[in-house]
Amino acid sequence: MTILTVLAALAFAASASAQARKSYNFLDLPWGADMATARAKLEAAGFRIAKAPVDGRQEEFVVIGLHAAIASVDRGRRLVAAGRFAGQPVEVHLAFDKDERLNHVIVTSKYWDGTVPGAKTIVDLATRLVMFYEERYGAAIKRKEDGWVDTALWPRAADGSLLAVYVRGTEGFMFSPSYKTALRVDFVGGKIAAASKIEMPPEPEKEPPKPRPLTKEELRREYQKNPSEFIPPPRR
Repeated sequence: MTILTVLAALAFAASASAQARKSYNFLDLPWGADMATARAKLEAAGFRIAKAPVDGRQEEFVVIGLHAAIASVDRGRRLVAAGRFAGQPVEVHLAFDKDERLNHVIVTSKYWDGTVPGAKTIVDLATRLVMFYEERYGAAIKRKEDGWVDTALWPRAADGSLLAVYVRGTEGFMFSPSYKTALRVDFVGGKIAAASKIEMPPEPEKEPPKPRPLTKEELRREYQKNPSEFIPPPRR
């Protein structure tokens, strides 16, 4: 392969990424779509509307730097749906402005079982999502912790929309029994996108300590647990 062929291939790939990054959209829903259009798209994709549209503060999994929390946030009027990604349960919140036009989509999995396999299931789901969106929108800026991606951010699209994937935890250390692992994907568009900013958390300053390998008996006990049975977090 000649140098000119390589450069042409790279130019084509860059052009394809630029074309793909015209807008980030969940289920190809255009920004500004009304609630009826969003509902129809969700149901066609196999999602179930979880409840009637809600207003005001609603509980959600929020990212705070390298940490996370369950908090009540007011994002206006929301449509909440339940479904699955890669076989794992997720909840989708679609937020609408005062004119009931779509401007924010949050995909979150806040269901965990407090086991090592359960945490790894969430990490695996996040990895699949990052691969899927990179194939569609081009390479993301990624931050790795302990060898896996805990943050993936895409450049702002031509229409100003944003896309980010996070894996975070609350109430403990990585993969400890108390660790509550959760996933959040943000699609931000419409008028609020211009005022939104997503920052990459800092890289770790040094290599994390290597965990003690589990014995065969400890491994056997961990993997006898069923990671697919996620228990909802306690309400706060």
